[in-house]
This record gives sequence, C-alpha cells and structure tokens, in this order.
Amino acid sequence: MMNRFRKWLYKPKRSDPQLLAQFYYADEELNQVAAELDSLDGRKDPQRCTLLVSQFRSCQDNVLNIINQIMDVCIPQDRAPRDFCVKFPEEIRHDNLAGQLWFGAECLAAGSIIMNRELESMAMRPLAKELTRSLEDVRGALRDQALRDLHTYTEKMREALRHFDVLFAEFELSYVSAMVPVKSPREYYVQQEVIVLFCETVERALDFGYLTQDMIDDYEPALMFTIPRLAIVWWLLAAERHQAGLLSALTRCSEGEGGTPPTLNSTRWPDTQHPTAQWPRGLCRWTSELGPQGRRHV
Repeated sequence: MMNRFRKWLYKPKRSDPQLLAQFYYADEELNQVAAELDSLDGRKDPQRCTLLVSQFRSCQDNVLNIINQIMDVCIPQDRAPRDFCVKFPEEIRHDNLAGQLWFGAECLAAGSIIMNRELESMAMRPLAKELTRSLEDVRGALRDQALRDLHTYTEKMREALRHFDVLFAEFELSYVSAMVPVKSPREYYVQQEVIVLFCETVERALDFGYLTQDMIDDYEPALMFTIPRLAIVWWLLAAERHQAGLLSALTRCSEGEGGTPPTLNSTRWPDTQHPTAQWPRGLCRWTSELGPQGRRHV
C-alpha cells in the first residue's frame, strides 16, 4: 500500500528528460509487455506471441541502453573493460547485442540450451543466473530512486551498477565466444602485425617508386597481388640478413617481455645494387602485366 501511495505521489513526469525518469517509464513498458506475454497462450495466437516477443526484446534493448547511459554518468571511471569486443566479428557488433544477451541470459537461467550447445550452456548457466539476479537488483534500485530523487545517485545504486557491469561484460565475452568464432589474443596480434606490414609495404613501395599514388587512389586491381607479394619478399629479405635479431625480438613480444615487434621501416635493407634488391621492382613489373585473374595480357 505504501509503495502504491509513493508511486502515485512521486511518479516522475513522462516528459522529464532525467535518465532515471526515462528508465522508470522504459521499465514500466517492459513489465507490461512481460505480463501480457506471460498471460498469453502462444499456441492459440502464435502471431500475437511473435509480435510480443519482438516488442519484449525491443523493450529490453531500451532499458539496457538507458542503464548504460546511467552508468556512464554514475560510474564513468569504474566501467568494466570491454577491449575484447574488438575481437568479435563485424556482424555481431550491433546496437541490439545487449538485448540479445539479456534474453539469452534469461533463457539459460531458466534451463534452456542455447543453439544446441549443451556443454557451453551448462558452463554459462551459473553466470547467467547471477547476471539476471544482479539486473533485477539494479532495476529495483533505479525504480526506487526514480520515486525519491531524480537528481541523486546513491552509493547503493553505484555498487549495484558496478557489480552488474562486471557480470554483464563477463557474460558477453562467454556468450559470444560460445556462439561464434572469436579470435584468440595470438590470432588478433598476428592480424595486427599483417596490417602494419602491408601499410609499411605500401609506404616503402611509394618511396622506391614501385607504386604510384594514382594506382592506390584508383584502386588498381593489380595491387591486390602486388602488395602481399612485396610484403613477403621484403620481409624475407630482411629476415635473411637479420634472422637472429628478428626472431629474438618477436619471441620477446610474444612472451610478453615488452618491446615492439620489428617493422619494415626499422630494418636495414640490402643495398640497391645488391641482386636481391631488384626482386621487388621485377615483381611489380611482372604483376602489372597480369590481368585480374593472374594471367598475362596478350
């Protein structure tokens, strides 16, 4: 009875721009859709059930989006690190991912198996249950505060948000890694090395006159063959002359001992009169005579 009276007396206005007010009405809408979904017999009205499920997930997205905005304001220095997201495939990184994670956590907590991955689902279930409990605590704390003071974030709220943020980040990594292939730290490091190698190859090829800026600006098809081949040749030439130093530096980096990996620009190259120094120029000349399918023009 007291809660109803407080809700009637202190309920924020729907037009109020404060984040707690926005959360209050977003959470209300989510609860209304959830209540209707629980009371509906999906077998009798499958179309209505499908529509409500879609609306429910949209409401979850909205609630989580507002909670994230509140965390950015309330605990900006205490947010859980999410550097691992760069390893996710591009098709996974979208605005609706948070809502999908919440939906997946509730399914796992209820005992469901996600996408026939029984072992992964069993391993994630304890974390999913803890996450859903934490989210309920956060929603309760934010609703309560919205009926008290829209301008104040209590320490209880902050602590609940910190705990939820850590759990959500941990679940995000576990869930996505179970659903799609995610690069290991070593694979991601190698990808970065290749990117640097190709960039420095282009820079060096421009300096030597093997390529022109117009070829790059015009997306010359031959560059798809030329750049990787130049990178391989130049790297092999460098490794041949300084193999011991290169391997030592790469080993130190891979073992986490610090230092930066050797790059093309930090490597001493063969003298321009050396026979091997003519390989890149010959390679560029030969590649430019090939068509898109790698066949010599007639």
